[in-house]
Amino acid sequence: MAKIRLTPDGFERLKAELDNLIHVRRQEVAERIRQAREEAHGDSGDSTAYEDAKTELAILEQRIAELERTLAEVEVVEDSGVHATVTLGAKVVMRDADGEEETYVVVDHAEADPRLGRISMTSPVGQALLDHRTGDEVTVETPAGPRKLTIVSVT
Repeated sequence: MAKIRLTPDGFERLKAELDNLIHVRRQEVAERIRQAREEAHGDSGDSTAYEDAKTELAILEQRIAELERTLAEVEVVEDSGVHATVTLGAKVVMRDADGEEETYVVVDHAEADPRLGRISMTSPVGQALLDHRTGDEVTVETPAGPRKLTIVSVT
């Protein structure tokens, strides 16, 4: 299995999420299961709240296992802060054809979250940007057709 490359920030975020799931969320869900069982007077077979809490616990345990597997395969990549081209850890400002600018940090898939300005280097946009420089124009294939982006800066 290939190593998952994370920035130090991404590694710390995943560790914090795992810690929260194990030490906070797991106990909260266990308490909901206990309360639902009590409300059903020991007959948990007819309790929707009980079944919902059990399902939530199963999903939670899956996420914990996923994070543990991910963190076991991590290679933390130190960011030099200097990027001549778009690489892992680079902060990229790009402008689309309408003049709208977007800023993203290029990361591995395990820490990608576009809402937080973190795009995967394996995403269509990430792949199109890799190894390009400030001033380069790239074309990204999207379901709506090609999208042209100009790299305004790479840091």
